[in-house]
Amino acid sequence: MSLDPADEPPIDVSLIHHMEARALEIAQQKASTAEERAKLAGLCALREQLMGQRAGFDGEAVAARHARGEVYSAARVAAINAMGPTREDMERDVRTLYAAQPDADEVLRTHARTHFVYALMSARLLLAEHTPDIVEAARGMQREEEAFAAAWLACIGDDAFLAEIRVLQREALGVLRTSTRAMYFVTQPEIVGFDDTDAQVLGKAWKKLDELAGAVGQPPLSGFIAVPGEGDAAGVDAAQLLPVIDALLAALSGPDHKLPGKRATQAVLTKLRDALSALAKQGGRVYFDIDL
Repeated sequence: MSLDPADEPPIDVSLIHHMEARALEIAQQKASTAEERAKLAGLCALREQLMGQRAGFDGEAVAARHARGEVYSAARVAAINAMGPTREDMERDVRTLYAAQPDADEVLRTHARTHFVYALMSARLLLAEHTPDIVEAARGMQREEEAFAAAWLACIGDDAFLAEIRVLQREALGVLRTSTRAMYFVTQPEIVGFDDTDAQVLGKAWKKLDELAGAVGQPPLSGFIAVPGEGDAAGVDAAQLLPVIDALLAALSGPDHKLPGKRATQAVLTKLRDALSALAKQGGRVYFDIDL
């Protein structure tokens, strides 16, 4: 018997962003200058706007699910509501992570490290799992989340810390992505010839290539992935990536290194090497992007 959407109990989302709210509260308490207080007030105003957008998206997602005929039973909602940490658990983490910091800046940095790396990158990768009726809204919501994270990092105002977070985000994307996710090669200027099939082959072999790069003393390809907020700024000189691809091709040419679809992977890497060689002569820039 089908369930009536009107009978579905509400899913409790009150704690989803609790740590974020408490981080801002404690940062405000620890702010020692007028400039810090003004920056934090601006960040709080952005968060208030974002919370409205979050609520709107949650409502849209539930409505879309109901329209698909997916209505949760009271038992399922109870199980969902029982998942995750309790408020008491979170407050214990708040005392350890935020209240123990010496100043507002360190509170902001601590939250960035714990929420803008694996959590944000995981949400980004999960976009591909949304059903067609809600995927565009989910992409829009993710853009808002990433914009808020960028504003948070801008409030800290430390280029070295921003670079640290981006390194951690690249590492997280390299770990969290699966072999079904295509990896696209982006060039400046654009070079035609790298298609969707090539991207699928590269994505399937990605983790093995990262491991192989480390084994031959080269940086992993994941170190060249664009992360939120970078866009074309993620590009590096083509000459910087060329030795990595050369080393991978050299390693794969022998019998010692095996991987599924080796011949197809070699063909894609050869395409990359040829493109990089041409781009290096004209000072071109390159990076990799994940198919979301």
